[in-house]
This record gives sequence, structure tokens and C-alpha cells, in this order.
Amino acid sequence: MIPYVQSAASQEVPPPYHFPGVTVNAFLWEAQLAPIQAYADRYLNLGSAEERGFTYKACAFWPYAMLLFIDYPVMISASRTSEYVLQATPYSDRGIVTQREVFVALPLMRYGYGLKGLVLDTTLEWALPFIVVEQPMSAICGREMLGLEKLKAEIKLGEGVFPDSFAGSVTLPGWTSLTQGELQKQLPFLEVTTGPAAPTFRGTANQESFWTLLRSRTASDLIDGLGTLSDFVDTISLGTMPTAMRTISLKQFRDAAQPEKAVYQALISCRSKYSAIQNIVFYKEPDVSITFHDEGSFHGILKVFLKLPDPDAEVAPTGRSYSFQPKAAYRFNANIDFDEMRTVHTFTPVFPGAAGGPSVPGQLLAPRLRPWQGFFRRPGP
Repeated sequence: MIPYVQSAASQEVPPPYHFPGVTVNAFLWEAQLAPIQAYADRYLNLGSAEERGFTYKACAFWPYAMLLFIDYPVMISASRTSEYVLQATPYSDRGIVTQREVFVALPLMRYGYGLKGLVLDTTLEWALPFIVVEQPMSAICGREMLGLEKLKAEIKLGEGVFPDSFAGSVTLPGWTSLTQGELQKQLPFLEVTTGPAAPTFRGTANQESFWTLLRSRTASDLIDGLGTLSDFVDTISLGTMPTAMRTISLKQFRDAAQPEKAVYQALISCRSKYSAIQNIVFYKEPDVSITFHDEGSFHGILKVFLKLPDPDAEVAPTGRSYSFQPKAAYRFNANIDFDEMRTVHTFTPVFPGAAGGPSVPGQLLAPRLRPWQGFFRRPGP
């Protein structure tokens, strides 16, 4: 392949990355399957299923959206290559950055095409229809390398009114309407507040939630111990606390002569691996408030994972917002490794003047089978 031309003016740092000692606050609520499927059809199920070799579908068995507030005290490039950029320091020897990140993750099943594909290529992946960061470098890397549509936002994280509670908010650029001459400005998008971490005598009665069964100190210590077994937490939590989240996103570049066309489109997957999980605590769901501001240009984002009264509208009326309580809410500390970036599929440009050639299948084999992929098929390009 043609070597990538790196510029000293660019802050792009390719994976893998290592993020030690992160703090994660997670919230789950029930989502609507139809908007999630519409999102998958628009951004992932391009072309025909026979040509792609797969189809993404909303998870009817787990119809939940997951909102994560993540505080990264240290972000390190874990690349072991000796590549130099314009005689500069290798990526792995450079300094560190800190970051706050907020995103909504939606589970999607990728079903392989045909009987063989259904057995070998079917797997669970996560789409991120909304993701914001406060670090410009992270926004650039996510967009240019993974196709994640990261936005730079103002993110506030901290303790709420009560000790050991949580409060977080997101403010990002938007328009109150899409009329000509409307000035973009910083608008409130999201606020989350919780009561103190359980067990506590404050707030609603403990027996109001199923998650109370896991809120005792003994149960938390037990889950902490099991967390060292990595993927076992993913199993016992039924996916509510995934220890290996494999994202899927559409990476694309515009054609210079026809900007409304894409000269390159590919589905890219990358794994975020959680390890050393500890300090797991739960919040009482009735004491948690999640508020999204459905205003102007934010409407297109929210209708993917919220039940709105007018999902077909282009924009929402000024000043409208929605508050609700989650199905589950918890906090934990962990190390996160961002690695195993794969090209699932490369699409063929079909407009006049674009580079021709067939679609290129990538790493379709399900992750659980990759250690034995030599028995099933050769690795993808």
C-alpha cells in the first residue's frame, strides 16, 4: 500500500492507545428498534447484502441505549513501531493528554450472508450515533482514522449535590433553527444528575429496583474480583457492562471534484478493552435524572435513540427537552486499551469519474473465531 504522508502540522496519532485509571459513569434506557434499524440501514447496510456479505440489524433481544461519561486522566500512545514523523519523536515516546468524553452506544448484530456467513461472521458490535470530546486531538483522530463523527464540546463532570453522587453536562454548537442567517452558538444538550452511590439511606427506597440486589458492599466486592477475569463481567452483567466494546462506523472521504460524492467508503471496527475493573458502585435509578434538549439541529441526533413525538420532523421547536430515569446506572474505574482496528468492508465508488474496482471484503470473521481463523478461512486483507 502507499505510505501515509504524515505532517508535523497534524496531531493524528494512530492506535493502539492505552488509557489507565479511567472513571466511567454509565446509564442505560430502553430504546426504539425502528430508528436504530433506520440508522444501520443508512450508514452501515450500503449496497446489497449479497455484495457486502452481511447485514446489520437492531438487537431485539437487548433494545437498550448506553450513555457513557468517561474521564481519562492519562491518554498514551501504545504503538510499538519505530516510525518517525519528519525526524520527530516516535508516537510511543511522546507526551500524554487528558480528556473527557461522552457518547451513546447502540448494540447492533452483524449477521453474515448465507448459511456459512451466518455461522462464521455473525457478531455483536456497537454503533456510536453521538460522541463528543473536549480534546481536539481526539476529535481529529476519531474522525480521520475510525470514521467516528466526534464533535468537540464543553463537558463538565463532577460530584452532585450529595457526597459520592454524579453530575455531568454537555454543551455543543448548534442552531435553534435551520433558517437562513441563523447564527450557530453553544447550546445545552445534555444534563445528568444522580443521588449518592448505594447503599445509602438517602433518596428512594432500595427495594424499588432490581439492581438493589447488587448494591451491597459484599456484592460490589464480589464483582470487583470477577472483574479481573476480563470478559467474565460482560457475561454476568448480560451486556450492561461490556468489557470489550467493538465499535463499527462508516469512514468516508469526499471526492475533490464532486464534494457530494464519496471517493472512499469503508466500515471500520475497533475494540475498546476494559481491564482491572474495580470500585463498582450503583446509583438508585429513581434518583437519577437524564435530560436531553431536543432543540433545533439536535433533533436529528436524538431521534436515533430517544422516543420523540415527531421523529420525522427535520428540527424541533425551540426550548423543548426530555427528562427520564434510566433502567440502570453505575460507576466504575478501569484501564482501557483501544486496539484491534479492522476494516470490515470497503465499498466501491459508483459515480462517474471515481476509481473503479470491486468491493473489498475485510475482517468479517466473528471475534470469537479469529484465534482459529486458519481452520475456517484466510484472514481478510
